[in-house]
Amino acid sequence: MVDISTPHFLELLHIISGDRYAYYTEMHFDQAIITHQSHLEAFIGPPRPNVIVQLGGSNPENMAKAAKILQEQGYAEVNINVGCPSKAVQSGQFGAVLMKSPDVVANVMSAMQEAVSIPVTVKCRLGVDNLDSFEFLHDFVDTCNSTSRPLPHLILHARKCLLKGLSPKQNRSIPPLNYDRVYELAEKFPEMPISINGGFTETDEISKALERVDGCMIGRKVMDNPLFLQNMDRGK
Repeated sequence: MVDISTPHFLELLHIISGDRYAYYTEMHFDQAIITHQSHLEAFIGPPRPNVIVQLGGSNPENMAKAAKILQEQGYAEVNINVGCPSKAVQSGQFGAVLMKSPDVVANVMSAMQEAVSIPVTVKCRLGVDNLDSFEFLHDFVDTCNSTSRPLPHLILHARKCLLKGLSPKQNRSIPPLNYDRVYELAEKFPEMPISINGGFTETDEISKALERVDGCMIGRKVMDNPLFLQNMDRGK
């Protein structure tokens, strides 16, 4: 989350729950990684086994170069953001708008996989605008999974987004959640680790979700109350 999962915030989460969970950085543009490679820790934080760097971009060469820099500096995993609907991100041709171009995402993944050995994962929505059928989502994921290395982890924000007419904040609440769509996809890709994201605020909800998928990404709840991690530690 931009301006939220900063190095200082991630450090706080490590203090609260250590290495128990995976923590995602803010989304960083590929060119920013390339330009600032001499001092990445200043705006990403130190490399840790459970910190995943989220990247934004659509140029295969630049994304591969950024991933290689991150690997060389000790970062353990990179995640391609295919879910952010902001106008600035759309104008750069990355984020959620890339769901309309699955072949571009696959080309980016292929270039990154050739450049690094660390996991390259994807976070996306259920769809964009009127492209919100299960068939569309299935085909998008199938294309992403058709590269030389199978997709090692997919994180699904369980709602679609509207690229025009809604702000990023509104896109986090107005399009309805559809957990069943995520669970249906998980059944179609049983070998692919899939995590669900969106609207989880209680530990019992998370536990029920984990009966159907491999992971659950928590955003706003932990942003508003970082000590919620302790509730999860205790299973309360």
